[in-house]
Amino acid sequence: MNFLPRMDSKHLVEGYRSVLKRIYSCEAYYERVKLYLNRTKPIPAEQLSKQRWRTGGNVRALATSILRQDVLGRQRWSYWKFLLTAATRYRSNFGAAMTLAVMGYHFQVMTRKLLKAVEEPVLQDGSAGS
Repeated sequence: MNFLPRMDSKHLVEGYRSVLKRIYSCEAYYERVKLYLNRTKPIPAEQLSKQRWRTGGNVRALATSILRQDVLGRQRWSYWKFLLTAATRYRSNFGAAMTLAVMGYHFQVMTRKLLKAVEEPVLQDGSAGS
């Protein structure tokens, strides 16, 4: 830590870990994304029809997202539920929804790695303990 906490540092770190687990859980993250999509203005249909969203890169990104988050992911049900909601309720913002889903996956992976690293004791020379 780069500060001196008033409370026990173990208790503080455990609270921080708990907050990270909750805010980056699939369900909580997707709920925040849906709340965001509810509050943003949808793209007008005439603008949407002029955009070319079916590019090779976008289709490849969607396929990779489905592969990683559905086929290989831990939270398949949450992802499919979000994907179907985005495709039906937020069609005009589907690209933004998928971008945010991919970002959420990244946050979840990084959080798992961070929490795992915090659990491992670190020796004074910087190498991980056994």
